[in-house]
Amino acid sequence: MLRKEDFEPNMKTEDKIPGAQSENPAQSQRFGDFIVKYMQNVKDTMELFSGTSFQAINEIFGVLYVPLESMGELEVTGTSYNSIPKCYTYMDMEAAGASGITRLHDHPYLKLRGKGTAVAVIDSGIDYQNAVFRNAGGSRIAYLWDQSLEDGTDIAGTEVPYGRLFRKNDIDQALAFEDPFSVVPSRDTNGHGTALAGIAAGNMVPGENFTGAAPEATLIIIKVKPAKQYLRNFYLYPPDAEVFQENDVMMAIAYAISWAKKLEMPLSICLGIGSSQGAHLGTNALSQYVDYVANFSQVSVSVAAGNEGNTRNHSTGIFSQEREQIVTELRVAEREQGFTMEFWGEPPEIYGLSIQSPTGEILEVSSSIGSRTQELSFVFVETKVYVNYILIERQTGYSLVYIRFFHPASGIWKIFTQARNRQNVQFHMWLPVEGLISQDTYFLEPSPYTTVTAPGDARNSITATAYQHRDGSIYIAAGRGYTPDGMITPHLAAPGVNVKVPLVRGDFGTRSGTSISAAQTAGIAALLFEWAIIRDNQPFFTGSSVKYYLQRGARREENMQYPNPEWGYGKVDLYHTFELLT
Repeated sequence: MLRKEDFEPNMKTEDKIPGAQSENPAQSQRFGDFIVKYMQNVKDTMELFSGTSFQAINEIFGVLYVPLESMGELEVTGTSYNSIPKCYTYMDMEAAGASGITRLHDHPYLKLRGKGTAVAVIDSGIDYQNAVFRNAGGSRIAYLWDQSLEDGTDIAGTEVPYGRLFRKNDIDQALAFEDPFSVVPSRDTNGHGTALAGIAAGNMVPGENFTGAAPEATLIIIKVKPAKQYLRNFYLYPPDAEVFQENDVMMAIAYAISWAKKLEMPLSICLGIGSSQGAHLGTNALSQYVDYVANFSQVSVSVAAGNEGNTRNHSTGIFSQEREQIVTELRVAEREQGFTMEFWGEPPEIYGLSIQSPTGEILEVSSSIGSRTQELSFVFVETKVYVNYILIERQTGYSLVYIRFFHPASGIWKIFTQARNRQNVQFHMWLPVEGLISQDTYFLEPSPYTTVTAPGDARNSITATAYQHRDGSIYIAAGRGYTPDGMITPHLAAPGVNVKVPLVRGDFGTRSGTSISAAQTAGIAALLFEWAIIRDNQPFFTGSSVKYYLQRGARREENMQYPNPEWGYGKVDLYHTFELLT
């Protein structure tokens, strides 16, 4: 019998995973991962599949590791869709002054720089040798968990569930060595995590006209391990795509919170990753978890709105009594190996779908055989299309049609959608985010709206879009709201175009994207926590409090209505937030 007290994130790995010392299922390619809630019958599932083990994330969510050889083919059903981990990727391809940050760094009374707070960056790791993350006391990194490394113990002998954990003392020791990686072998090979950590909490570097938003905050860094191959195969991602599993990101959040509690510091979390998978209603497991933790006292989660506004990866249609059928045209690129597409339709309509190949052959999708996988084989092209039709998806109540194209013929494909009951309802279709599908595969009549990526659809996150701080224009690629049920997102805009960032090996460069905006917002949240909690002005400050304070103080144009799908509540301006407090 599983007990709540067994689900603490700092328990020893061997207490949870049988045989973990020889092979860790979290890292092994032989195991499939499934996100579950404790109210589900976890014990019966473990008994059903021999060799299955369980790992807690927090008191609500956990992960079942099931041997792939005992699972059979992975299949999307009404019950499995939300349990199969979604995959997330990076949301980016003098800014601090535009957000009112530097004025608070130097304010004669406030002088807010993040002291006494923690900033967690969950991403590609960090260049811990970079001077922007060091001060006179050594490294500013309190914890560095590299999920991708082979299991090992830190100096204190406490194991994380997988990968390796390094503390400040380990990093300081490494910095004193000629070969630091012989002591702390964690590298940021991409540079994305280093850039976000620098924007959120890097040191002031006057010679470069650079400062992080919270230059005196303590850093918690988690390098998320790459997604397992079986998921990459299932989602038909390109071989070189950098993607991360939902459950690994959730595990990183749980451990960041536990370490911040040990440090007795309020915590601001930065998530610069996103996914277009799901209904965009905040029902993905990661979005639900972000909602949960942002309601904790002293925890804030800043999230990128995504860069899907101009990718043509989203299409929508609205039925009425007079409009019974809608035709959606999809251009498929030459040499496209395969991709997925998700159709989500509002209740209570029952949708009829059929798919036409570029040669004109039309095959119908059945809505009456349950969620079993349907194979559509076209005669005149070699393409195979696998479809799962879920009439009522259990998390949303929406209809979900999950479509996978294998070796699709290039040209114009058409999806015919019929409204059988002629309700006044809307449907949406999403392709994978940019980088996970060819740029030349897209909808011919796309919509830039409802393109905020998960977990930017979480209700309690601080979802940041990007703008050009030099001329005040919105970033052309930024994801736009709202959610299909009308929830306001993004919440705020922050600088995110050609922003100076620290690079791996100590240089500086520029990057653009909403993940840059999320990083600055995360640093700003730390400054608010310093004022509210560390200085005892608002001791019960939560992540939701941070969002509401920033929304109230955001700068808004006189001739524009707010909130709106591009800007949310306006451009973040922390200085103006404090002006309203006086």
